Amino acid sequence: MNKTIDQLIQSFEPRSKNRKQIFNDFLYHCFTTIESLINSEKRKRKKDKYVIMRQNLMNYLIANERKVTSKLYR
Repeated sequence: MNKTIDQLIQSFEPRSKNRKQIFNDFLYHCFTTIESLINSEKRKRKKDKYVIMRQNLMNYLIANERKVTSKLYR
């Protein structure tokens, strides 16, 4: 999971300077990135895998907001 988060952090570019807004933009970035994976996949089983992965990632990010925010500012 951390490898995925690190890759998403590297591909993320914040639009504002407000910490809360940056975190919310990062959540949106993660959601849309995985959503594009889901839409590009043709097999239902793979789609279901990505949906579960997206939900787990969102839960992890929300639960560990401080840790993720500190990684965003490095």
